[in-house]
Amino acid sequence: MVKKIFLLMISFLILSADQIDDVVINIMGEDAYQVNQNFVNRLFADKKKFFLDEDQKKIDYYKITKVLKDNGLLYLGFQEPKEVNLGFKAKTKPVFLMRTINGVLSSIGYSYFTVSKAKYTQDNVFLTFSLVSEHGVAPEIILSELKKRGILVSRVARKNQTDWLYELQILDPSVASAIALKDNDRLELKNISGEYWFSVQSAGIMSILKKNSKIGWSPRIVLYDRDLQILEIMTQKDFAVSAEINITDQTAFVMVTDLNNPSRLKSGITVTFFSFDQIKSE
Repeated sequence: MVKKIFLLMISFLILSADQIDDVVINIMGEDAYQVNQNFVNRLFADKKKFFLDEDQKKIDYYKITKVLKDNGLLYLGFQEPKEVNLGFKAKTKPVFLMRTINGVLSSIGYSYFTVSKAKYTQDNVFLTFSLVSEHGVAPEIILSELKKRGILVSRVARKNQTDWLYELQILDPSVASAIALKDNDRLELKNISGEYWFSVQSAGIMSILKKNSKIGWSPRIVLYDRDLQILEIMTQKDFAVSAEINITDQTAFVMVTDLNNPSRLKSGITVTFFSFDQIKSE
């Protein structure tokens, strides 16, 4: 019995080691791996370091790609501009994945890209973003930006020199620019775009007061769920100084702007939030 358990443990360790080796070879490319095999084997000798969990079931793709990049082993340059295709697959809604990847690519300096493929079935979304570049998009930067947005990458696959696939697990979805609203918050905010995003964790009352009240604003407030599906849109054509809204427990994000001219709010707003639980206790 002891011998059988020992053999199972050995088999598990070998399988885990093979997993890391397979990922490294795939991300580097077979030719690059063969040339640098001895060096790569030294870098990845301690396989346990490249898992996210003690059970060695979740691979740390960020750490693997960063080690390769830092040691000059991740070749992303082309001799001439080529179309780069980045595929993203996740169990979510299309609007959330679209906005998230748009934000990721924009934040790392890519302004010109298109969605060349889109597929949505039974809550599974697959989008391919295409762009023309003289080099591939560094995977460790994409992974870092996704992590900031509460997204774990469960698989990275390099199909060829220009095509990559990222399979995502959305743990705690977030909007990169969203400000977290907490109970009893009073926030003084200023954004030259005139558009303000908030994330909320509980139901309550949110009040927005426009600074520089000599000039009114026409409120446009949108409530979203965690997948950025619109729950409610509230607008007012007439000028106002302030607005107050009830936040439901289905609400995850709130966007505040002006109906006709967002620049009316560029001078800033004051936001207060009280949860219903807090209001009841008073």
